[in-house]
Amino acid sequence: MGTIVYQNAQRSAPGVRPDHHPGESPALVPSESTPIAVIVPTRHEADSVRPLYDNLSAALRGYDWQLVFVDDSDDDTVDRLAELADHDPRVSVLHRPPGRREGGLGGAVLAGFAATPAEVLVVMDADGQHPAEVVPGLARMVRSGAADLAVATRYRGRGSAAGLHGRFRQQASQACRRLVHALLPRTRRSTDPLSGFFAVRRAVVDGVALRPIGYKILLEILVHGRWSSLGEAEYTFRPRLQGDSKSGLAEGRRFLRHVRALRHGRPAPAPIAGPLRILIFTSEVAPVVSGIATSMGNLSRSLTAAGHHVDVVSRADFPHFIRREFRFSGFALSWPGFRKRLDNYDVVNVHGPVPTMSDAFLLLAASRRRRPAVVYTHHSDLAIPGLHGACVVYNRVHRHIARLADAVLVSSLEYQARMRTRSGPPVEIIPWGVDTRRVRARPPRPAGALRVLFVGQLRPYKGAHVLLDAVDDLSGVSVTLIGDGPERPRLEARAAGIPGARVLGRVGDEDLWHAYSTHDVIVLPSLTTAEAYGLVLGEGMAAGCVPVASDLPGVREVVGDSGLLVAPGDVEGLRDALKRLATDDALLGRLAAAGLPRGREMSVEAATRRHDEVFRTVLERVGTRRAPALVNRTTHS
Repeated sequence: MGTIVYQNAQRSAPGVRPDHHPGESPALVPSESTPIAVIVPTRHEADSVRPLYDNLSAALRGYDWQLVFVDDSDDDTVDRLAELADHDPRVSVLHRPPGRREGGLGGAVLAGFAATPAEVLVVMDADGQHPAEVVPGLARMVRSGAADLAVATRYRGRGSAAGLHGRFRQQASQACRRLVHALLPRTRRSTDPLSGFFAVRRAVVDGVALRPIGYKILLEILVHGRWSSLGEAEYTFRPRLQGDSKSGLAEGRRFLRHVRALRHGRPAPAPIAGPLRILIFTSEVAPVVSGIATSMGNLSRSLTAAGHHVDVVSRADFPHFIRREFRFSGFALSWPGFRKRLDNYDVVNVHGPVPTMSDAFLLLAASRRRRPAVVYTHHSDLAIPGLHGACVVYNRVHRHIARLADAVLVSSLEYQARMRTRSGPPVEIIPWGVDTRRVRARPPRPAGALRVLFVGQLRPYKGAHVLLDAVDDLSGVSVTLIGDGPERPRLEARAAGIPGARVLGRVGDEDLWHAYSTHDVIVLPSLTTAEAYGLVLGEGMAAGCVPVASDLPGVREVVGDSGLLVAPGDVEGLRDALKRLATDDALLGRLAAAGLPRGREMSVEAATRRHDEVFRTVLERVGTRRAPALVNRTTHS
């Protein structure tokens, strides 16, 4: 592996003219030999860094330059960067491991400033939207003394923001620019105060307390930096080559808080840094076998691997009663003792709805003025056969109770629309993560056979009996049922009369992923809205299976255009879908190819990163004034 820097480099103090007085803009005029450092924050951009290096090398030919990558990735981006560092000594890499990524992208830029002694600092992205050929012009303005700060602008002359994806983002960018100009007069010197592409003289930022929120580091420099002259270079903002946009609702809220803090002359609040103490409060965990239990295990292990302290509490830790679909908890009786434990945590992630448990926690925790941040994860609406009316009333009441949380998490757009209210907490989407490390190579498919797989609890609402009815007398189709539950004896008896049908019962993880790799279709024939995601669909797609599922809220978003949907309980519809796949190899191959990357993008690591971001965003908003564990650590640090 190439050179990976873990400590800040020592640098000499910048030169200042003798007539410079404290409080004035620095008057440093770099010589022609002044080195240029290009600071590039990266996060999961493995395929972008080599093209960026090649383009910069060509653009800066003849200059004294260095390239500093500050990497917050959890994929193989750091390996690609190390290869560049091995190839060219002018390239250095500062990799920030989980738990050490203070300040997000803005913090990464500041870490890059500290890691180089260069006097001219250029900041740009790695995703291809900032053209490398603009860098020399920005650097020349600063090196020559023509400007203390040089900004690449999309909003002047021949500049263009065409690379912003969609009309909404373009309009939002313009609105934010106008807001900043209206509220922060010093930013009016730049036509693009929210640019992420600029060059700055080191003396402008040295010794200045910069505490950016999110990724608008230039905004902080414009307001707090020691500069007097500003230049601009027009450029066209290009479409993104790789990676995801950093914009979003959470980032928008950070931006507004940042502007407000700058408007009132206050330093922005410090981002929540370091490992968090997290309590996951859920209905089911291992050894229970269910999608929720699997998801909780994946999430807790991945958060722990990222450096956080994670405890998990489930219904099994309190007196409870379970009879088929009726499940009640005595958690409320344990509240007096349990609430004392809450002072040990920064965040409690409550999963529901679990009548008498998740709703009881939200109501009881709301009565405490000082408590951890509470993030509620809504899995699905309650749906119990025979109690439709009661479930409708409960779901309506539970949505109001969910507003007591500081943020709500859901797994789909449809549930985001259901849970969002005008005056309620923010509702964020985080799809459940697939443990893609377990994916196996697929052996060749036997000719003339369609191998169908069902994975789940053998309960009536899961619809396994619908699947068996659908494959009865269906030529060339075999079906395997994996799982256990009260319906198993009836399903085994039914499968005994169907050629090629078998019920394996519960299996271990290795056998489960072997089954995914040796079947062609994963079927989720659930009958009610108690099924709102279908983790097994994501696992099956990641292993190369085509998803066939009931057309239910949330579930249809997981399937997307990678599979087939049928009406819940429609035996003939399911039969027709399986017959199409059994007789059309081209369709089967096309859907499998579409689902493979889709399933692997639903990784545990991606879900964990989003949970980490939401937890920290909530703590930035409420933690320092309320969460006892966080306040105590801050006070004694």
